[in-house]
Amino acid sequence: MKYLSILLLFACTFALRAQDVPSVHQREWEYYRLHPEMVGSSVVASAGVQYAGLKKNETLNGIIYGFHPYWMNGAEANYDFSLLTHLAYFSGDVDPTTGTFSSTNSWASATVITKAKQKGVKVHFTITQFSNHAALFNSYPNKINLIKNIVAQIDLRSADGCNVDVEGTSSFTVAMADSFKRFIKALGDSLHVRGKELCVELPAVDWSSSWYVYGPAFFSFVGNSADQYFLMAYDYWWSGSSNAGPVAPLQSSAITDQWHALRSINTFLSKGCPPEKLIAGFPYYGYDWPTTSSATMATASASASSRTYTVVKNSYIDTIPESRQFWSSTYNTRFYKYVSGGTWRQTWYDDSTSLSTKYDSVKTKHIAGTGMWALGYDGAEKELWNALRRSFVTRIIEKVNMPAEFLLLQNYPNPFNPATTVRFIVPQTGIAIVTVKNLLGQTVATLYSGKAEGGKIFERIFDGKGLSSGMYFLHLQSGEYFRTRKMILLR
Repeated sequence: MKYLSILLLFACTFALRAQDVPSVHQREWEYYRLHPEMVGSSVVASAGVQYAGLKKNETLNGIIYGFHPYWMNGAEANYDFSLLTHLAYFSGDVDPTTGTFSSTNSWASATVITKAKQKGVKVHFTITQFSNHAALFNSYPNKINLIKNIVAQIDLRSADGCNVDVEGTSSFTVAMADSFKRFIKALGDSLHVRGKELCVELPAVDWSSSWYVYGPAFFSFVGNSADQYFLMAYDYWWSGSSNAGPVAPLQSSAITDQWHALRSINTFLSKGCPPEKLIAGFPYYGYDWPTTSSATMATASASASSRTYTVVKNSYIDTIPESRQFWSSTYNTRFYKYVSGGTWRQTWYDDSTSLSTKYDSVKTKHIAGTGMWALGYDGAEKELWNALRRSFVTRIIEKVNMPAEFLLLQNYPNPFNPATTVRFIVPQTGIAIVTVKNLLGQTVATLYSGKAEGGKIFERIFDGKGLSSGMYFLHLQSGEYFRTRKMILLR
């Protein structure tokens, strides 16, 4: 079935994202404010897919934080709530001149909130503040009034916390940045008194001078008042970029001459963001640029249009020859090229393979987890949910009487194509890391990275989709101990 895309065209000056520009959150929010008749038009009807949920011996190994924009109300029939720990309803629109809400966008009645709570998913009320920051942060009464109104909205739906999306912070003066961090701390403290959580959104890059907005002083001052930080690790190339490119590039941590997901994660950690609170968010959308030629990453001739994952899959991929579909080994993501109306176009997007690669990288950083912008953008497709399951669901088989050693059991089946089961046990509770490496010693997958309870059998599934046939090595490390097994992938 084909789904028509909504062409979200944003008039912007062409430039690589080397400066603070409106995020996809803000641009899409602005679009639906201008076009309320389009609200709900991207919702894909339920295909009747039933998700089995987690079994009693399965657990999520990390936070999975999903944004649900109000214009996707009705899409929740396609959600696998068992693979979410948090759902952030987007959004309550702040009036900075009063500290009230100009709109809460169906927050009071949205069915998705009820369904999420029934499934044990924590619900956060997202507040958005995109302009006229001085009116809010330079006014003590407005800030106090906003905190009171946030609490009232959370109480209205018996929600679990608040997500704060304040953008355009590179324009903050030092004094305003100080006022902002004091507001965040006061809000977090007010929520904690009521047993609620606070999540603060972070830009992929803090473009303010010397990182004075989201720098060490911010994280030190806010301290325990914030529970999570959601890093928007996307829009590195955006609709107004001067050339086509990856929305969420993933490169080696050693590469520091351009911004990419791992560099953003490492930078915020170095600025004092606690790893156990940092969530790396990734896109369920891509961008389609008109380009001046067929060259990869060619110059853009106009602004890009956004493409949700379901639009890419159902309206483009099956019509484009495989010879024009590509995997970027430089940025670890997908793209394709085609001609429309005599003009070359190029679309960069993420799929289950590229997202799985990002999830593996997230786990090596021992941060809190991952998330997405936005829920519903995958329509009724299951593969992005399956990627989350493969990366973040751990099966605990049983408690056993263990010898004073840890075990990495042989995978089965072996040889395998394309998936195989991996089991391991550690005798004492501690950090365990299970990776798969190729013959060159390069890590191709991280199956587990985190705390493992001693004496329990942990089970993970390794999917070799996209890998070449051959020998691979399964590694288990916990403390000073190390085990390895050989695995054979046969196509």
